[in-house]
Amino acid sequence: MTLDRQWQITEPPPPGFRLDLGALGSGIRGPLAARLLWNRGVRNDSDVADYFSSGLNDLLDPHGLPDMAAAVDRISRAIKDGETIGVFGDFDVDGLTGTAIVLRIVRKLGGKAVPYIPNRETEGHGLSVGAIDSFHDAGAMLITTVDTGSTAVDEIAYAKRLGIDTVVTDHHLIETERPDAVALVNPHTGDDGSAQVDYSGAGVAFKLAQALSDAAGYGIPTELLPLAALGTIADIVPLVSENRTLVREGLRLLGQTELPGLRALLDISRSPGASGRPTAELISFYVAPRLNAPGRMGDAGPSLELLITDDGSEAIALAERLDSDNTKRRTLSQEAWDHVADQFDVGSDDPIVAVNCDGFPMGLLGPLAGRLNELTGKPAVAYQVIDGFARASCRSNTVLDLHAALSTHAEEFERFGGHARAAGFSIRQERLADLLEDLRRRAAWGVLGAPALPVMHADAEVELEDLTVATWNFVASMEPFGEANREPVLVTYGALPLDVRTVGAGGRHLRVSFDADGRRVDSIGFGLGDRELGSGPVDILYQLRSEVWRGKTRRQLGLRDIRPSRNARG
Repeated sequence: MTLDRQWQITEPPPPGFRLDLGALGSGIRGPLAARLLWNRGVRNDSDVADYFSSGLNDLLDPHGLPDMAAAVDRISRAIKDGETIGVFGDFDVDGLTGTAIVLRIVRKLGGKAVPYIPNRETEGHGLSVGAIDSFHDAGAMLITTVDTGSTAVDEIAYAKRLGIDTVVTDHHLIETERPDAVALVNPHTGDDGSAQVDYSGAGVAFKLAQALSDAAGYGIPTELLPLAALGTIADIVPLVSENRTLVREGLRLLGQTELPGLRALLDISRSPGASGRPTAELISFYVAPRLNAPGRMGDAGPSLELLITDDGSEAIALAERLDSDNTKRRTLSQEAWDHVADQFDVGSDDPIVAVNCDGFPMGLLGPLAGRLNELTGKPAVAYQVIDGFARASCRSNTVLDLHAALSTHAEEFERFGGHARAAGFSIRQERLADLLEDLRRRAAWGVLGAPALPVMHADAEVELEDLTVATWNFVASMEPFGEANREPVLVTYGALPLDVRTVGAGGRHLRVSFDADGRRVDSIGFGLGDRELGSGPVDILYQLRSEVWRGKTRRQLGLRDIRPSRNARG
């Protein structure tokens, strides 16, 4: 069943609003360009310059992060003294790319570093006693964490008793006392607790690498920027301020990267015949899922190996392994979806969706919860019960702050962490029902002021004949897109289809060509193949897509939603 959605067009800027866009705005009809920028916080010509022109010279001083000087001093001393440095990361893309950044900078500076990525199924997130014992057996005198560690109070104390120092690099909020680490490099642990930049874990790792490189007399480690960009995009942190710079420059350099693993991964992630510069969309939908796949199946080791290898043949073999794992992951994801299909009703009054997914890899729960959240517009919990504990991944909407809601049960959890929109926990099975009931109550309170249907937001209404090549080019110049810099979404009412056909396995996708005042405009709607459109005009909500295919640029509409044209708009 497809749930109907409400379309909501953002309020326009005040009358008379103008921006000096120079050549960027040439060839675009009407005030669309200025309106798109207004919707992204660009208010004046100075903002325009900042939005479009940030580069390597705009990177901030890494010592603006808390404890950076102490971290650089301890790691530099370990490198100088020949100490083994244990690098503990995480099994998602953010953690893996951040771990690769730290491993590569330490080795570049002549140090010895050994990695440890926990197994999602058997160890879960976070620094563990077992990992510390492994580092101790390897002779490590220093552990550097990546994308984790801010709440590992007991584990870091244990390492200290073994004579091992710890440097924490992380970006997660702290719900506990401060761990007894040599340094806690976390943008959220400043004097007022607010971050100057809301970095990803890979972003914090890059700032550490930048500081270490500077201390050693080198320049910015630009070869590591593509890794920072991958982690930043995958972790869905706001693409504003320096995050935008990291991603823009990282994507630019990714297209010419010297790192064999990234080259091989990029090649295998692209469609045959596709080329052109890498985009955030390519990373989000094709590269990141392949990097994530081995970890979602349990062991993320091959993904890290891909990111740190300098051997071209090994890189190609590992990329093929990741591609194969991703195919298996997609098959299992569909099986998991079929498994939970009868556990929820799209039209139910239940303010949350909670499904049991026993028997599948733990790594599939997050994407499953995300799919449920997207389909229903409600907070979603996907869980499984193992050895008396319910382990869950949750995804939410703007109505329910998951982190705030779950924090009220902090003492009940075996493990817990996350953000307002995404979180995970492990709790005793007998306490799960009460927890879900509390989430229902909190979600219901929020729903009182929320729209009855899920809302799809758009920037503006346009006529298809007003879309020029310059419009497509301007939208492309607004990249990278992501959190806090969303890809523009447009609405056209009463569009006239020239032909409609379904494509893909089982007719899952939709291809429609439209008449734009005598000009043909093509479109693709992934997952929209089941829509009943009738034979008349249609209303469409879409994005402007460009791709280079066999050397030619192909421009089309990326349909987000489509329906028979209605008399009333919205």
